Amino acid sequence: MAEQYSIQAETLMKAALEDYVELIKIVQASNANMTLIKGIKITISGKPRRLVDVGDLRTGDSENKLQILVFNKDHIDQLVDAINEAGFETTIDDQFINIEVPDPSFKQLMEVVEDLQRKKNSAIGRLTKAKSEATTRARTAVENEFIEQNVASQASKKCDSFYEQYSNEISGVTTDKIKEILGEEFYKKFEEEQALFD
Repeated sequence: MAEQYSIQAETLMKAALEDYVELIKIVQASNANMTLIKGIKITISGKPRRLVDVGDLRTGDSENKLQILVFNKDHIDQLVDAINEAGFETTIDDQFINIEVPDPSFKQLMEVVEDLQRKKNSAIGRLTKAKSEATTRARTAVENEFIEQNVASQASKKCDSFYEQYSNEISGVTTDKIKEILGEEFYKKFEEEQALFD
């Protein structure tokens, strides 16, 4: 009987983990330079426009390449000038602007890690909600005398176990992604900083 309540929680938690793993695939070290590029503005017909209004910014073939698909070819020269002014090298390939970006600094990479941590917290929140919904349903069933207290306690324990399992998996995936983003040298520095707060 307890399984009825914990199965729902496990299913929701598994979905939260799968969604999180899929979501963080796009988080990369090159995202650090994306923030700088996104801040570039040009003037079109007397109105200031952000880069995202005139093109689609994407990661390139490697960590040190970004690419913009420009919506209107007439804006390419203006965009190239603005990007070059910001200190980046560019090449034009038809409707694409390829941007060479330097290796991001530790500070820039930490901004990417902070974004990753926000995504992790959101995923953990989904786990908490799944656990809470199942235990609340079991508690309500006890109040309405549909199940016995011991069944609700079993369901609660199973939900706690699933929560522990899936939150550990999310933390593990996050740690692996942070290592990937920071690289070995910066990851050691990150660990040292984290040790100061623990």
